[in-house]
This record gives sequence, C-alpha cells and structure tokens, in this order.
Amino acid sequence: MKLILTLSFVLIGGAYSLPIEEKQQSPRWAMVPNQDGRMHFVDLNEIEADPEPLFDPARDIVYILFTRRNPTEGQILTEENIRDTNWNPSASVRLIIHGWQSDRNTALNIFIREELLASADHNVIVVDWSAGAQTINYAAARNRVGITGGTIAQFLNRLHINSLINLDNIIVIGHSLGSHVAANIGKQLTRGRLTAIFGTDPAGPLFSAGDTVDRLATEDAIYTEAIHTNAGNLGFDEPITHSSFYPNWGSSQPGCGIDLTGACAHERSNLFYAESVRSARFVARQCSGYQQILARNCPGIGSGIMGGDIGKSLRGVFFLQTNSASPFAQG
Repeated sequence: MKLILTLSFVLIGGAYSLPIEEKQQSPRWAMVPNQDGRMHFVDLNEIEADPEPLFDPARDIVYILFTRRNPTEGQILTEENIRDTNWNPSASVRLIIHGWQSDRNTALNIFIREELLASADHNVIVVDWSAGAQTINYAAARNRVGITGGTIAQFLNRLHINSLINLDNIIVIGHSLGSHVAANIGKQLTRGRLTAIFGTDPAGPLFSAGDTVDRLATEDAIYTEAIHTNAGNLGFDEPITHSSFYPNWGSSQPGCGIDLTGACAHERSNLFYAESVRSARFVARQCSGYQQILARNCPGIGSGIMGGDIGKSLRGVFFLQTNSASPFAQG
C-alpha cells in the first residue's frame, strides 16, 4: 500500500533550520504544529512505507458531552446511552473539533467549551478523533478529514432519525485540520444543514484553493466563517468561506514575539473565537477583496463582527486590529 510518509522533528523551545539546498527545492517541507504549540517539520514527499495501524472512525471517534449540569466532567456519548446522560433533545448543539496530534484534553476544548456554556444551555460535544490525528504522518491525518467528518455526520443523522437531536441549530467550531473535518460534516450531513461552521485558522498544508472536495468551503453550512491568524504558513491564506476575517492582516499576531514557527499566531485564532462567543466587540472593516489584505490597505466599505455563537448573513473579507493580550477585542 502506498502512503504519504512524513519526517517529523519535535521542536521545543526553539526552531531548527533545514539545509539551504532543501529550502530551495519546491514545496517539500512544511512546518505544522500540534495544539500544544510543539512544531514539526513535515516531509511532504511521497515514498513507499508500511501502513500505519488502521484508523476505524466508527470505532475510534469519541464524543464527550458537556452541559451546564456537567460543565467540567464530560460524559461519553453514544447512540445507546444518550438517554442516560444530561443530553437535552431541545437544546442547541455545539461541536468542537481539534486538529493534528491533539485530543479531547487540548486547551482549545476547554476554553471554548467554557465560553459556550456560559453563553447558553447548549449540548456541547467535544469530538475526539485523536486515533486518526495523533500520528507523526501529517499527510495521513490530513487524508482522514473526509472519513472523519463523514462518520460524525452519520452519527448526527442517526440521532435525528431517532428524534434525539434538533438539526436546526448546530454550530461546529474546528481548529486547523479540525476546520476541514467540520467541513466534511456539513458536506455529508443528509438530514439537514449545519447552521454555521467557524474555522479557526483552517490548516493550509496539503489543501488547495482550487479543490473543495474535502476542505472548508461556503457550501458546507448555511454560514461559514474563517479566522485567519497565520495565513500562508500554518493556516490557509485565501478566503474560502462566506466571511473571512484577517486580524492584524492575518499572518502574524501582536504579542507573539518573533514566533518563527507561527505556532503562537496559529493558536491565537482559538483565543479570539473563545472571547467572541460572549462579546460583539471584534468589529472589523470590510475590504473590497483579498488584494487589500495582501496590500495591507483596507479603507473599509462596511463592517462586520468576527466570531460569535450564531449564524449570520455576513459576506466578504474583513480586517481588524486586536490587542496583544486578553481581552483582545478593541471595538
């Protein structure tokens, strides 16, 4: 079997340089972080390799339920035990999906979950797909976003068939590779449409603007939004959603220092979204197009609010400035 093999070196407390001759070759190497900020050099070349242990999403994906009745201790959620949990069939649903090399315990799941439950009495589902995401082979994890999202969609479809879920108000928040998992939930949900997908710095490596088959795109929910904080490096650079926000021009973030790897800027998208859940203060200027982001010149032709816990009718490309530390919003 032919797989993509990646060569990965964990970087802790510093950055490592590739030989000059490697850097000058066409895009072979990428720097990709896990959600604890540990960086990995990834070799994107295809070579023959022994397959990794089989990832079976139907067996390996774990759904952990949090509500206001159990805000800190999650309950494992299955179709069989859902009536024995704190699940509220009439409440809205929020799903949080981690990225590469992460799991249910990543900080993303904690601080966004807390803000969501403070905002409303949601059913918050933390989706743990670490059996597919925790691999040194980034390309293998990238190639699993489709089947992972599809499996989650089937789970939601079955809950709806059994009158256990209301599909009218489901919002999915996905970080990095998790943004594209979220997209595939929307692509493969057959019983309804997601209200919204919020992609916090959707992963860029091995995704293409011209190919929407398994990446985040406008058709994946009634409303889609991306918060680009490390665009062109770890995150996707171009607008791919109904609304695309570029805080501080989208490539680096104040307060992150030198941030050679981009890990700080990449993670900042989650802090922005978490703060936005209960704040309407991330006021952004609407630009005439992506070229104004590249030129760093956006006089403004309108305005919009970044993030939040609702679907929107907003469309366009937006720029805003933030503070270098929490609270980040300046509006």
